[in-house]
Amino acid sequence: MYLPHPNQKETNFDQADLTQNAHKSSNEILAQLLAEFVPKSQTIREVFIESSALKNLPEKLLHHFGLSKVMLIADENTWSVAGLAAQRELQKAKFTVEKILFPANPRPRPTVEAARTLSDKLRSDNSIPIVVGTGVLNDLVKFAAFKAGQSYCCVPTAASMDGYASAGSVLSDQGFKITHNCAPPKLILIDLDILGTAPSEMNGWGYGDLAGKVPAGGDWIVADSLGLEIIDPIAWPLVQGNLRLCLENPEGIRKGEPEALQSLIIGLLLTGLAMEFFGSSRPASGADHQIAHLWEMEHHQFNSQPVSHGACVSIGCLSTMALYDWLLQQPLDQLAYNKSNYKTMEDKEAEIKYVFKQPEIAKRAFVETEKKHLELEQIEERIAQLKTVWPKLRNRLQSHLLPTIKLQSLLEAASAPIRAHQIGISEDHLKRTIRAARFIRSRYTILDLLDQTDLLDRALLEARLPF
Repeated sequence: MYLPHPNQKETNFDQADLTQNAHKSSNEILAQLLAEFVPKSQTIREVFIESSALKNLPEKLLHHFGLSKVMLIADENTWSVAGLAAQRELQKAKFTVEKILFPANPRPRPTVEAARTLSDKLRSDNSIPIVVGTGVLNDLVKFAAFKAGQSYCCVPTAASMDGYASAGSVLSDQGFKITHNCAPPKLILIDLDILGTAPSEMNGWGYGDLAGKVPAGGDWIVADSLGLEIIDPIAWPLVQGNLRLCLENPEGIRKGEPEALQSLIIGLLLTGLAMEFFGSSRPASGADHQIAHLWEMEHHQFNSQPVSHGACVSIGCLSTMALYDWLLQQPLDQLAYNKSNYKTMEDKEAEIKYVFKQPEIAKRAFVETEKKHLELEQIEERIAQLKTVWPKLRNRLQSHLLPTIKLQSLLEAASAPIRAHQIGISEDHLKRTIRAARFIRSRYTILDLLDQTDLLDRALLEARLPF
């Protein structure tokens, strides 16, 4: 599949056009959608997805960069999977090839400090940075290249996350995980044969990351219904319009089937594009990601290895879905609020300091929380508004959300974790994380709705969380 960047032509997404092509396969529909939206990116010039795509790497680099000197950036695992083969193809084409190789164990940490060190190396070298790898490596190189003022190429080695095409790098800054605005790669070259050799759990992580868009969409619906953050007419259909197509073959993901992996990777790329167009991660990230980011900020490990982003999101997704299941059974249009349970900003500050022992993390959590804090009178207005919109809002949520048991079975079939203990999280740890997750982003989610209505404690007690 060849997805070039046209010279001038502006294209617009028309959902009706796609529905008229119902006879097309899922991958044809998704490829058409990707082909329409890659040209809208400010930075991405081409997404090239094929079997044996690595053979095309030299000509693509010359076309888009005009250089024949490259810097391959990989770790020991991704070097053996694709880095060495990329080096051979480039050397055959008379490219000058240098490399930066990270150890496989311990894995590099996604920190601003590490990315700045890499940026210094790139800045002093007139070559094309090519990241060969997945999440952490991609985030490090994206930030480093952006700070060095360079364009770069991405060669994913697994369909494991949604950040390949996004205009953001998720890195920890003094322990606090945040999305830093950066330019996405100029060229994304995806070899389906390489994706197929990735361990099934890695592509399962990508499936978990994509499944998280279901509750994230629910969070955006809630914010939209309350007039807090209106749903964007471009970003929403780009992520949600064909999400079920991308999730429809979890067994194929587990088996490494090329067609299933192509569908998954396109879904992840479309999500990245939506984030670029919207200007934030709202189209792809809600309470599910806030839960996951807390575990990542804790450097949570299981079996002596850091738990992947996608695995964390899988549990965050099912946790958020369990809260939605519980919420949809509540008669919020009859909600009675007890003023004596109102939490002042001082109350929240005390809780933040108790939850986050590192002063810098607590400070940033306070800033994020203060942005969305409501005084008592505002809380009463919010609840009155919620009671008014609840019947319509509940219908919107029920139409959008997949049944949790269905989503759980899909995740399990894709080799994604579905129980917290599968990633080393206890029941108590899960509940503590859910409670704390509302503090780390100013973004309004179901966690804020439950907190402001004084229903969070009850929901954590009664919801069927994925222990």
